[in-house]
Amino acid sequence: MMVSDNWPSGNTMLPDLLRTTPEVRPVLDQYGLRGCGGRFGPAETIEFFSRAHDVQLSQLLDEIREAIQLRADTQPHSPAIADCTADTIYRPFFKAGIAVVLTLGGACGALLLLRIAWLGDFSALSIHEVNAHGHAQIFGWVGLFVMGFAYQAFPRFKHMSLSNPKLAYASFWMMLVGLVTRSIAQGLMNWAPWLGAVGILASVVEILAIGMMLFVILSTLRHSSRRLEAYDYYIMAALGWFFVQAVGGTAYFAATLLAADRHALLALVATWQAPLREIQIHGFATLMILGVSQRLFHFFYGLPRPNARKSFAVLSVFNAALVGMVLGFVLMRTSGHAWAGLWYLSILVLTTAVAYLVSDWKLFSPPEETDRSLKFLRTAYVWLFVSLLMLVLLPVHQLLILPWLAPQSSAATIGFSHAYYGAIRHAITVGFISFMIVGVAAKVVPTYYESGVSTDPELLGLSDS
Repeated sequence: MMVSDNWPSGNTMLPDLLRTTPEVRPVLDQYGLRGCGGRFGPAETIEFFSRAHDVQLSQLLDEIREAIQLRADTQPHSPAIADCTADTIYRPFFKAGIAVVLTLGGACGALLLLRIAWLGDFSALSIHEVNAHGHAQIFGWVGLFVMGFAYQAFPRFKHMSLSNPKLAYASFWMMLVGLVTRSIAQGLMNWAPWLGAVGILASVVEILAIGMMLFVILSTLRHSSRRLEAYDYYIMAALGWFFVQAVGGTAYFAATLLAADRHALLALVATWQAPLREIQIHGFATLMILGVSQRLFHFFYGLPRPNARKSFAVLSVFNAALVGMVLGFVLMRTSGHAWAGLWYLSILVLTTAVAYLVSDWKLFSPPEETDRSLKFLRTAYVWLFVSLLMLVLLPVHQLLILPWLAPQSSAATIGFSHAYYGAIRHAITVGFISFMIVGVAAKVVPTYYESGVSTDPELLGLSDS
């Protein structure tokens, strides 16, 4: 293939470029190609690469052409491309997350539901069995995926390499061993109470793993020459909540083990279980997804760029509302139902803030780039708003609908519906979070693995020359 002033262009495929002029690989690597797609890169155009990695197309083309000219004036050289730990670190995290969700997460959750249906009583299960399932989902399915994605993608967002990749890899094993041990130990405590101490030790290992991840990510961002964007602050806030919930969850677990009797245990669960889940689901998972979405929808699909001022404002309001939800619920349980107003007002504020933020993205407008992953991401946000709407309507269901439809039910008697609250949690965890994970994985994983695809007629031997 002859190289001219018009080649390569924005429409040139990366595999075609790197097959013909492998000497330009260092130019692409400095903007985040490292490890993606193997020797010849993923099957995407230079224009898409420039947008996805936030670099001006004209600048990128100039640097590519300079590299080609430089090699033409000297001796052509094909740089050796070898995977390193930082380039493939996402793989064990993703694989382990899938394994956990299929076993300790989804399968165990299905068994718990079957037992509830068989016994006909939501309270028939031990709180430790239920929480073991929830722990596997939050730390395994969500936590492992987030950690792997963070290690792989965030350095590329900042055009640099991951700091301390060996420490990052060590955090994988600590997190995996910790969450599997904690989930199994907590789930089997009814048969072997001494496993509670094992679960606490495993929780400490998880905290250390999350702390290591925070150190690696913050160190990577600190060494970047690129300024922090609005989405970076969402991600850092989410990681902060990830650490907070790990510490708080361990303290809560220890408190349930030390409860003097069943009455004290039920009081602990009624007061602290819901706030912990709010921090895990909204503080960690939802904030992380909102941050990644602001990087993903615009740069990968060509949807409108989020307004930075609006993003910063929503981030502050979101975190304040989350604190209000947690404090309002705890105070409502400990100091009287008058505090329910703070809790419910915070729910309304958080829901409004999310709707205000997402409305700016035009998720259902025609994208510049589209593929199978986009429908998963759009569906995820439909489920997010379904879950938030259900949360807003919780008092209506509890105070009006339930007494009318089932006035003699235990839910109407105690003033709390396990079924409705569980439906809200599943709408956001299975609907929003899981659809988002599948959509992001469908987009990024094929990019990371070697494609070897060429679409250039000359390279394929289809041209007339």
